[in-house]
Amino acid sequence: MENKVVLITGAGRGLGRAIAEAFHKAEWHVIATDMDEKLFSDISVKERYTCVKLDITSEKETENGARMADEKFGRIDVLVSNAGIVDYYPISEAGSERLRKIFDVNMFGLANLTKYFLPLLMKSTGRLVVISSESYKVPSPFQPYVVSKQALEKLYNSIKIELSTKGVKTVLIRPGAIDTQILKSTVDFNYTASGSVFQKEFERFGLLIPKYIGKIISPEKVAKVVLKAGVSRKPKRIYHINHNPLITLLTILPGKMKEYVIRNNFNDF
Repeated sequence: MENKVVLITGAGRGLGRAIAEAFHKAEWHVIATDMDEKLFSDISVKERYTCVKLDITSEKETENGARMADEKFGRIDVLVSNAGIVDYYPISEAGSERLRKIFDVNMFGLANLTKYFLPLLMKSTGRLVVISSESYKVPSPFQPYVVSKQALEKLYNSIKIELSTKGVKTVLIRPGAIDTQILKSTVDFNYTASGSVFQKEFERFGLLIPKYIGKIISPEKVAKVVLKAGVSRKPKRIYHINHNPLITLLTILPGKMKEYVIRNNFNDF
């Protein structure tokens, strides 16, 4: 039987690489994409891997990627929107230009993917799998990453309904802490905001981060769930993985109480 085809964004390392390896072991042909082609030096010569430089913030590159997939395979059976970046700073002072950098990857990247790969998903009545975050429901001072994931989920909700009218299934993945470069960047980040009116609170935020990360799991464990979401006849609408009990508690608190708890943490000196 002809191998099914999966395309994964941000597949150069971390969770994206683990997802690529999970599908590859399951005998799929993997189109692994990332902004940095050098990250594929170890897999580019292997059978059933097609490694492609793809910047999902660029419509031109995304369109070219879709054209390549169409010419080589004629379809995409599963598209995994995984690419993401992280940063930390006072959001109130960021301005649109700085915020746009993280939104371009974490939210608008999905918009580019669906625009150009939808025809290929329709050919196979395929599936879109989107990686979000467990913290999307939590008010997120100093965390543009979480804000971008909140926006991503709103965008996804509209895309989900539209794609369903064309026979394309959609699945949302909400993982907790994963042992990847994003997590390492979170712990090692230099929480200084020179000249900011929020410097004291931002430093406090940096001290609190390690205490609230919770249980950390390997990207391979999350990748197994992503594979399941991609191949199951009747996948769940949403897969929750390794949720942090503290974040779960915060999500069920009333809005005012939630804000009070978070704000109080910054005032505890």
